[in-house]
Amino acid sequence: MKVKPNHCAKLTKWIGIALIAAGGLSACEGYDLADKEPSWLGSSIYDYLNDNGNYTNMVQMIEDLGYKEVLAKTGSKTLFVADDQAFDRFFKSNDWGVHSYSELTLSQKKLLLYGSMINNSCQVAYLSSSEGPTEGDCMRRLTATSQYDSIPLLAPSKMPESPYWQYYKENNKTIPCMLDQTAPPMIHFIESFLENKLISNEDCNFLFNHVTERKAGDANVNGIMMEEQNIKCSNGFVHKMAEVITPLPNMAQLITQKQNTSDYAHLLNRFCAPYYAGDAATREYNRLYNTNVDSLFEKRYFAERSQGGEANVLTPAEGPVNGTLKFDPGWNQFYSTTTSSTSTNVALQENMGVMLVPSNKALDYYWNEGAGKALKEKYGSWDNVPDNVVSKMINVNMLNSFVNSVPSKFNTVLNDANDELGLDEQFVDSVFMTCNGAVYLTNKVFNPVAYISVSFPALINETMNVFYWGIEQLGFDVYLNSQNTYYSLFIPTNKSLLEYVDPCSFGKTSTQLFRFHYKESAQTEREKVWASIWNYDTETGQVTDSIGEANYDQITDRLKDILDTHIVVGNVEDGNTYYRTKGGSMLKVANASAGMNGMTVQGGFQIENGKSIKVEHVYDESLEGNGKTYIIESEPIMTARKSVFDVLGEHEEFKAFHDLLQSSQYLETRHTIGTDIHGCASENISLFNTFRYTVYVPTNEAIESLQAEGKLPTWEQVDSEQDEEVKDSLRNEIELFIKYHIQDNAFYVGQGSDSGEFETSAYKVEDGNLSYYKLNTSVDNSGITLIDGAGATRNVVKKDGLYNLMAREYQYDAADAGQAKTIYTSSFAVIHLIDGALQYKKQ
Repeated sequence: MKVKPNHCAKLTKWIGIALIAAGGLSACEGYDLADKEPSWLGSSIYDYLNDNGNYTNMVQMIEDLGYKEVLAKTGSKTLFVADDQAFDRFFKSNDWGVHSYSELTLSQKKLLLYGSMINNSCQVAYLSSSEGPTEGDCMRRLTATSQYDSIPLLAPSKMPESPYWQYYKENNKTIPCMLDQTAPPMIHFIESFLENKLISNEDCNFLFNHVTERKAGDANVNGIMMEEQNIKCSNGFVHKMAEVITPLPNMAQLITQKQNTSDYAHLLNRFCAPYYAGDAATREYNRLYNTNVDSLFEKRYFAERSQGGEANVLTPAEGPVNGTLKFDPGWNQFYSTTTSSTSTNVALQENMGVMLVPSNKALDYYWNEGAGKALKEKYGSWDNVPDNVVSKMINVNMLNSFVNSVPSKFNTVLNDANDELGLDEQFVDSVFMTCNGAVYLTNKVFNPVAYISVSFPALINETMNVFYWGIEQLGFDVYLNSQNTYYSLFIPTNKSLLEYVDPCSFGKTSTQLFRFHYKESAQTEREKVWASIWNYDTETGQVTDSIGEANYDQITDRLKDILDTHIVVGNVEDGNTYYRTKGGSMLKVANASAGMNGMTVQGGFQIENGKSIKVEHVYDESLEGNGKTYIIESEPIMTARKSVFDVLGEHEEFKAFHDLLQSSQYLETRHTIGTDIHGCASENISLFNTFRYTVYVPTNEAIESLQAEGKLPTWEQVDSEQDEEVKDSLRNEIELFIKYHIQDNAFYVGQGSDSGEFETSAYKVEDGNLSYYKLNTSVDNSGITLIDGAGATRNVVKKDGLYNLMAREYQYDAADAGQAKTIYTSSFAVIHLIDGALQYKKQ
């Protein structure tokens, strides 16, 4: 018998459905059913529930919401159902205060039905597969719920205590306000997901407060266990639940609702505001609720990641905010991260967030007796603590990844210094699941390292907010928060940063001054610091013409250089005089033990100009934190302006070495790297390569003696030589001599003790192998002793003005130094006079 084509198509469809029912397909897949189904597929979802007789509440809900037609004949659905006994228990105790089916509102019915329905046909095993499909990668998925199913009318008495809600509170205006403009997903824990993400049964028992003992194969949805799985129907699957499923709140909702987290909720809700939901959303609200309001609002939080993964960092009036959260805790469809190959829906399915929320008792202890006592002493009350300071504490207690924040992985949870946070089960009293994350109710506050960091004074003091803005914009906060390092941090106040001599102007005809300013009212964070540029006379100290404003790249370029110059790894009160900064320059510190009563600091620029900077205040964070902070107000620490060649030219005692270097090939005013050309501020030594160096200068007599003895050629001999081979040999001897007097690492008399063999710039090639000549070097606070390749001992001559001389050699972003905008790179050097010439080998 010949089969008609349309019958073949239907037969193919039924075979496909059978494969799905038998587990032959690898993910939740939607499919359309015809009006008549083969009897071997079983009855429809509606008929199954209606015929059973023990699901009268579910059936009534389906009928009341006009869903009978969908679930009786067509569609492809998965329904998580509760029987009448479960509803009896629900009506005896629920958060809604309803005691019978007749008391349920239309919105509540929608939440119960649509929140327990998936618009796909899914067996339990496939619930844990994300789009792709990727097995064992899904823990959340969207349901049939809409963001419009339940929209509360927010009365003034229920609004947060913050300026953004004040207008509605003062005018006694009740507003329709969505708690989020994305629909809440359900969460489910299925065996293959737990195995794939290495979440143990013990982890699950913790997550559900040890009220159950999880066994292999157990499955739950929104925290409710499945009693019977995979009931096959002609238009999908039914899974019987032990209790009634209710949609979960988001993290912000739950924290706000719980009485024992009300104090923390007060802090959290300082970062939220009512935003207009849009014309389309307002029209839809009016249509669904048969009303005619002017505006529908939504509650959103100021956060680096909010709806759609985008930042929400402006107020409803599009003004700036003073602090942002790591993510929006009210964003129902929060996802931890996305990549170019991962859709937002998959990212939502794979993970959710975690918030560590202290109880009122824990927060009170933290404020009055714990690490927060420093805030209390500074501000007096939580309400006086600025948002940008409070956000540090909230953010360290916000975790981006739920799957990496279960007890078996607590040791991988990091703080704001990327060190272990110290999370432990003993600090978690209970766990609450929400639609966008887990809330761990804690009996302690996990203190942000920012509160005990050397940068803390800049965080809480508005007179230092330019410097702190630079710390955050340039990512120095994590570095300075490290508790494994002792820092000495010099913080220039805003006042001192009005006196920053621009190193990018050192190659220009006129020296320029940057004056940094902080603008609290700026719309975006990156606009909060701006800088005016002025012509400046370094000899008279007079500021003359204004020549414009710096752009963002110039501002961050200079602030990075400033930060590098003001950070010392180590203790500047350990009895030495010279200290290396993070950027490689050296600081000279005097009277350190006097603190604010006489301690001074100098950079190379201050030394060149005979000035020193007084330390005005000292903050000691060394007991619980990571070092000491020194506040300076007159001007920022600035590095040397002069190059090595500049310094050599200023001293008659260096003339012989200066003349050797001048006629060599090792001076440049432009540095070429491939096709890139970088202008220099002065004549730079081309041997330098973004590092720090020591230049040892023999006395004039020592060099002249070698030349007289014929052990070191003169440039006159090179110029007069006619034989090119001999000429090259003579030239190489002089240049090898120069290079052997330039050593890697910058050693200062007064920096403390160091010793070893250190490479110079001189090298040899033997059998195709390059090796550098070295100097045996011993450094302490009394001097520097060298043993050269010939075995001779030389010493630094400790004569004022002839040792510990600082230099810095700049390369700029432009080939013409007069057009420089930013520093491309630089090298640091120290110059010492030594009592004899160095020989790389015996002669």
